[in-house]
Amino acid sequence: MNTREELWNTLPTQVWQTYEMARKPFEIPRLPQAQCIVIPLVREAIAPLIVRNNDPDEITDQVLAGENRIRMIASKTKGVERRRGAQILRALKLGGYSAANKAFISKNKGYRPSKVFDLNTFVFGDSAKGDGNAIYPVHSAVLYSDAISVQPKKSQVESVFRQGGVYEDGGNLDAEDKETSSNIFNTYSVKPGTLFIQTAVFLGNRITRAGLEHWLLATGLAGSYGGATATTGTNLRTHFAGIYWGTLERDINAPSEILKRLQATGEEAVDATQVVTFLEKLFSEAYPYGIEADQTTAYIDELAAELENRAPRLVSQYETGAKDVGELFDRWFGLSK
Repeated sequence: MNTREELWNTLPTQVWQTYEMARKPFEIPRLPQAQCIVIPLVREAIAPLIVRNNDPDEITDQVLAGENRIRMIASKTKGVERRRGAQILRALKLGGYSAANKAFISKNKGYRPSKVFDLNTFVFGDSAKGDGNAIYPVHSAVLYSDAISVQPKKSQVESVFRQGGVYEDGGNLDAEDKETSSNIFNTYSVKPGTLFIQTAVFLGNRITRAGLEHWLLATGLAGSYGGATATTGTNLRTHFAGIYWGTLERDINAPSEILKRLQATGEEAVDATQVVTFLEKLFSEAYPYGIEADQTTAYIDELAAELENRAPRLVSQYETGAKDVGELFDRWFGLSK
């Protein structure tokens, strides 16, 4: 296994780089050289969890690796971690200027991208509206897979009977019409103890140490997840299975491929530690470089302590990162000389 310093040495030192732009109309510019960093994650439900998309009652599922499994789309986790990243920047007064999904850049009012976009934008991506029909898009540096349950859906879902139309006095009787509400329905939730496999991938030699550490903090700190507006609280715990990197991406970055190989072992995975150990072995064999799970988790704990104590090293890195991305966005969108 490798050290954190070896990982940092492979990353660019600035978020903006000099690209060889097109010399002829419509010619594609030369993009950064290839690189793939992957962080496999085990998400553990620690409280009843609602995972649904279009169907108001049912749990979203898909047949993968020979079983019908619960499928949690990427935005269920990425959206929460993106908001947590904004909270970190607000705590340091170095970003989080706009409300989520409300970014607006107006040249008429003298707004600059650097006053709206920040390090969180660089890591998680965003888009802002401008004057007229102008759109300012920023592609995410981190790419999330869907999170797929290790266990089959049938054994990990429970039904909760609910009575709709509860009135002001807390009962189901409408005092005006003298009738009881007939709005009865079931809500299905994922049981505590359900495990999901997900991968987060950084491609193209573009993430910096400041950006990667920001993502580790935003992902490692506890927060709320859920597919319904009424779901609150911390109901997912994230386990890191290490950090792995190489020149090109491997097929095991796809959770379906991971589950096929886990299934081939013939073992029934019901414990998060067991799945993390399996992922460590699988990814360390596939990628030439890697940092083990325990070292990754310990480092996230160090970062969290640095954040709480406003450690000079971390604060200075955030300040430099804020300046870098400000220059990047002003140059990228042509609003700076």
